[in-house]
Amino acid sequence: MDIKPLGCYVSGGLIWFSPIINRVIRLTIPFLLAGALVGVIFWLYDDTTALQLGGLLLLYFVPPAGKETIIPAGIALGFPFQVICLSVVWVDIACCLFMIWNFELICNIPYLGNMIRYLIRKGELYLESHRWLEHLYFISLTLFVFFPLQGTGSVSGSVIGKILGLKSTEIFAAVTIGSFLSSFLIGYSVYALNEYLDVNAWYILAGILFIIIFVPVFMFGLYKTKIGHRVYKVICNYYHKLVRRIKQLK
Repeated sequence: MDIKPLGCYVSGGLIWFSPIINRVIRLTIPFLLAGALVGVIFWLYDDTTALQLGGLLLLYFVPPAGKETIIPAGIALGFPFQVICLSVVWVDIACCLFMIWNFELICNIPYLGNMIRYLIRKGELYLESHRWLEHLYFISLTLFVFFPLQGTGSVSGSVIGKILGLKSTEIFAAVTIGSFLSSFLIGYSVYALNEYLDVNAWYILAGILFIIIFVPVFMFGLYKTKIGHRVYKVICNYYHKLVRRIKQLK
């Protein structure tokens, strides 16, 4: 972990903060960013409208909600897609900073810390035997955050970045880029369907929720059948063959 003290340039010289002040800054800045977002929301809208947007952003932390549901819901409520998208990206940035700046504290949380340390050890062992993946770490993490799937947000992205051994700046850049591209792709797509094709945003949200709920249930049910289990084995075998071929090319 690259835990370096924060510093600032004053009169051409680098002044390092003390460890205590450094820790306080690392803990408070993400919350200050979240507070700044709340302040801007209440400045832009009346109390009722601001509470609606704030409630959506709180739901963003509750599975199975994610960009793919929160952004269409915000557009359906009448918020400009730019506002809801930037709000989601801002939340992702705050969460990412909290994770990468305080990762060692999170690892000391009972049960959760043990799980994270276990994943890090497993990841290190896997990556030691797959060195060819090193060149793809940053792109892979960006794509991980970009695809709007369950468990692919800024928090899990930050943890995976640590498992991959990426620097904090690389994790922050990957999460920010992935979140920005994903949010605005979803937001503009919903806006375009609503504006140019006259598709009600609530219908789009209902369709997304149906896919989120139906597809996992269907895939689980298919896996439990004999045919589904065979298909799963075929896919796994094909994947392992592909990995071996890539290794040979390296």
